[in-house]
Amino acid sequence: MKDFLSLNSFSVRLLLGFMVFIGLITLIAGLPVYWLTRNQLERQAWSQVASARVATQSLLAAEQDRLNDQLVLFSERPTLQQLTRSQASDELQLYLQNFQNQSGLDILLLCPVEGAVVSGDRGFTRCPAVESQGVVLLDGRPAILAQQIVIDQQNERPLGTALAGIWLENQRLQYLSAATGTQQSIVQTNGRRLSSNFATTGTMAAVTAVSSGPTEETGGQVLTLGNDVYYTAYLPLTNSTGQTTLIAEVALQVNDLVATGQQAFLILAISTLTVAILGSLLSIWFVRQVNAPLQKLTATAEKISQGDLVAAIPLFSNPVEIRTLAAALHRSQSSMLRALEEKSEVGDRLNALVQSLVEGVVTYDADGKITFWSEGAHGILGWSPAEAEGRHVNELFPLSEADAGDFLGDVPRTHQKRQISVLAQGGKTVVLAMTDSQLIPPGSDTFQVALVFRDVTEEAAVRRLRTYFLANISHEFRTPLSTLIASLEMLLNEQENFTLAEVRQLLRPTHLSLLNLQTLIDNLLESSSIEAGQFTLRWRTFHIHEAIENGINIAQPLLDRRNQALSLAESPQLPEIEGDPARLTQVMVNLIINASKYSPIGQPIELQLAQRGDTLFVGVGDRGPGIPPTERGNLFRSFVRLGSGDQEQYGIGLGLYVVKTIVEAHGGQVGVSDRPRGGSLFWFEIPLRQKDEA
Repeated sequence: MKDFLSLNSFSVRLLLGFMVFIGLITLIAGLPVYWLTRNQLERQAWSQVASARVATQSLLAAEQDRLNDQLVLFSERPTLQQLTRSQASDELQLYLQNFQNQSGLDILLLCPVEGAVVSGDRGFTRCPAVESQGVVLLDGRPAILAQQIVIDQQNERPLGTALAGIWLENQRLQYLSAATGTQQSIVQTNGRRLSSNFATTGTMAAVTAVSSGPTEETGGQVLTLGNDVYYTAYLPLTNSTGQTTLIAEVALQVNDLVATGQQAFLILAISTLTVAILGSLLSIWFVRQVNAPLQKLTATAEKISQGDLVAAIPLFSNPVEIRTLAAALHRSQSSMLRALEEKSEVGDRLNALVQSLVEGVVTYDADGKITFWSEGAHGILGWSPAEAEGRHVNELFPLSEADAGDFLGDVPRTHQKRQISVLAQGGKTVVLAMTDSQLIPPGSDTFQVALVFRDVTEEAAVRRLRTYFLANISHEFRTPLSTLIASLEMLLNEQENFTLAEVRQLLRPTHLSLLNLQTLIDNLLESSSIEAGQFTLRWRTFHIHEAIENGINIAQPLLDRRNQALSLAESPQLPEIEGDPARLTQVMVNLIINASKYSPIGQPIELQLAQRGDTLFVGVGDRGPGIPPTERGNLFRSFVRLGSGDQEQYGIGLGLYVVKTIVEAHGGQVGVSDRPRGGSLFWFEIPLRQKDEA
């Protein structure tokens, strides 16, 4: 024990070296990670603040553009000009109030060319100055304003100045916060906050700067408010002359970041101490193990020399023998065992690797006989390795009827890819993406061909669907546009010769073409939002008649054109439902239009409504040719159309796909069934009440 504790002892020196090494490694590994992690979190937080600042600027610019566009449309309205010329103040005031309510404007004024009389918002007695456009301080409140001169279209003289605006206060700041994920404030240039939605119980006067952030890029700084810490950025807001009138303050709460930094430092300290203790214990155990008796090590070496290659080599305490014998014996034994194992296992590993591939791997000799057939090939074509090996490659890869010749004649040249349609074991056509390579075994003059292929049948089907879509979308747009152009050209060229009845007759196909375009574009937009994962519902409680009546009103021109009556059969006293009325209106439009297209002209269309337990049943019945049972499985997929129906009707196969997506988003289901006297009944069921979220 005395020799073991001596500083000259190899064991003590080795133990001290391990302890120092473990301590240094722990600190070297932990401190940079702590520093890098903290800096990375801070950079991400500042980056989020900078992004929110840019987003705020874009949102405010978009609001300004919206105001300008609304004001231009407002100033060009014939009703506005007529009321202004007639000086009917009460009617003009009512007209301005209705437009303001419909447009979602906080401010709408109409000022004469001269004088201080104001029409519009009763909260103002005078119109703001001409330069009061953009972001301004109006009556002590922050606002976005836009002005537009109203020109009399009869004599091109100014009738007055129209002014519209929105307040940059709580409601608008809540919208900016929701869009950017940060707190928002509007600040005067002297530092006084006019409005704010900071999520704190303190007052804004208690905000103090404790350190600066990246001020050169965002004008940001670190603020503390009570126990809360914020990273802030400032955005100058200007009026139409470019003068900075107000400042937008964007603030991100970083309490979690501060707490995370403190926790990381505590974890670093605890982990360093723990690793040091565990490392010391491990070092003591390791040192005692390397000082094992020399006799056992020598005996083990003798066993290895006599052919016992798997003899266990223990670790002993004597360092001289460890350096001279143990290390050498370990290296020699490991090298020999690895060489033997690698030689015996290389074939097994290669075979297991090939068998685990999803792609098919096949080899055949110069005579075309199969010599290897993988499990991947079994899964794709259906032939098991026992059935395939020894047979000719042309028997297992028969080309489909659309192709001519045999497989070996169409097989791709070496290292080139090609798609080939073949018949699987059950007769199903499979499209294979295939490449090949020649294999020449060492010491042999013969060669074999290795084929690697995968099933791309679904990919080929998708490409065909896209080709079909592109081929039909141009026709879907061209037909209604041609009708619109023809009708409008006749109205423009012959308007003086047409009676009112003839004009209405020309406008009916124009209206119908616009209806077809609107339905097509709605379905395209819904399909795009579904594919992008952005499809959402706006839930509220309403009566199903709201969606049905809106759908009938939209589709009515098509029903009138085809002389198709619409009947409604419903159960009495249907309850209200929870859902998205706009989406369900779109469902009704697609189902009614679909029924109209595939029903003969003059045949009625029937709507069915009924309550079935806790669900609402809605059906749309037609008198068309019906749906074959073999086609019902794919009927509600995108880009799928049936070949029946009037030849004048077209489509791109998105309507029923959109119907299915909307109904399933409501927790319901869709389907189609035959009607007793011919035709089809397209129906859907949705729950009357949605289950509360946990």
